[in-house]
Amino acid sequence: MKKNKILKKKKPLKKAKIVKALKKVEVTKKAKAPKKKVLRKAKAVKQVSSPKKATAKKVKVVKKVRPPQKPPVKKTPAPATPAIQDLQKQKVKFTLHPYQYEEPGGTKLSAMKLGVDEHIVIKTLVMEDENGKPLIILMHGDKEVSTDALAAIIGETVSPCKPEVAQGHTGYQVGGTSPFGIQKIIPVFMERTIADLPKIFINAGRRGLLAQMSSVDLINILKPFMVSVAR
Repeated sequence: MKKNKILKKKKPLKKAKIVKALKKVEVTKKAKAPKKKVLRKAKAVKQVSSPKKATAKKVKVVKKVRPPQKPPVKKTPAPATPAIQDLQKQKVKFTLHPYQYEEPGGTKLSAMKLGVDEHIVIKTLVMEDENGKPLIILMHGDKEVSTDALAAIIGETVSPCKPEVAQGHTGYQVGGTSPFGIQKIIPVFMERTIADLPKIFINAGRRGLLAQMSSVDLINILKPFMVSVAR
């Protein structure tokens, strides 16, 4: 009977040990749990460091922004010379081509400044006959006028006018003489090969300004006498 009692007392002791062991396991498991939290925090730190990518994107956006455009340069309009007014009145299509005038001027300078062939730059020459009557001769820039050949055509000797006399006849300063917009009635002679050019450049009424237009319009406005006096 005593042995049985002892055995019955020992059994609860084993259960207590098992319970204590189980509690120890639970405690150790609970103690290990913070490691997961640490890992989560580490992940959170990594996520916080991502703004570097965001700054990189911002830099790209800044590169795409276009620089402010410069305001367009306003071109000063050319002065309305009598020649320009005459061409506008005649409703002729023309374009103005200014350039830096230099003494002594001439078609060689204007052709070089505008980058065109001197042959299509037409010079306006003011001459007079033996009685002092003025006349205008239109000639290719790279050609000269044979005054003898011209005299043979009109029946009188011909010579170039002095600058101050030419200005008195046309109203234009020498170097800016145009056959358009002249108040006096002055006969105009033109080298006939000018008519073969599709476009020409001719003075627009002041130094350093040429007008580009068709030779057809030139002939229609001026109605010149066609001659062959080039040399």
